[in-house]
Amino acid sequence: MYPYEKKYDHVVTTEKDGHIATITFDCPQNMNRLCEQVIDEFGAALDDAHWDDEIRVVVLRGNGPVSFGPGDLDIIRTKLAKNLTAAREVMFEIAGLIKKMYTIPVPVIGLAEGACLGGGCNLLLSSDIVIASESAYFHELFVDYALTPDTGGLWALQRLVGPMRAKAICMQGEPVPAKEAAGLGMVYQVVPDGSAHEQALALAAKIAAKSPVGVNHIKQISNRLHDYSMDTYFQVEGDYLALGALSADFQETNTAAAQKRKPVYKGY
Repeated sequence: MYPYEKKYDHVVTTEKDGHIATITFDCPQNMNRLCEQVIDEFGAALDDAHWDDEIRVVVLRGNGPVSFGPGDLDIIRTKLAKNLTAAREVMFEIAGLIKKMYTIPVPVIGLAEGACLGGGCNLLLSSDIVIASESAYFHELFVDYALTPDTGGLWALQRLVGPMRAKAICMQGEPVPAKEAAGLGMVYQVVPDGSAHEQALALAAKIAAKSPVGVNHIKQISNRLHDYSMDTYFQVEGDYLALGALSADFQETNTAAAQKRKPVYKGY
């Protein structure tokens, strides 16, 4: 990443508990805005989770009343509003984060426990599964600043709610409450305030108990469906199915069933 001024001791933290890594945006004093330090530290946290053989699920959350904030004002002033070259530089870095979320081999469960604004909202919506607190909301505020959604916003929204709803949400620029977001398909589950993290960990534990091979294959096929024709899809489906059948985890499933015990998966 290009050089930048580090303003905070840290802005992202990671805690590991067994097969689950919880990555937390931990800069409430800056509303967990997408600053250059966040881009750097979150990218490193995703890389660590990607290559850690023990990690099978990532839980993503934000500390404070704003779970995930908009773009940092310094980025807007010194990059986006400077010139096209500078804007492309920072957006290339942000795009890299979103691509990592889509392609990391383990599922990402994102938590909306407070406000999710602008680019931070779109980053969260790039999670594989989103759980929201009842009081959380999602705000595509770009149109009020003569801007288009960034951080993969329209890409994520159109896949979740369809082109017509995505355009309506972004063109109006109004907050979408958690329950409405669930009805639109932006959120998997809405839970009482204060319980989202507990619910996410319970879901993560269920997924982590499954074969990492099968979970990864489901994620990779699903996240690439928009690139497939029907013929390509059935070829990919067959290839992944064969890879699963050839895996040690598949053999372990059959052995465990014969021995009447729970399987112990290795992830390959």
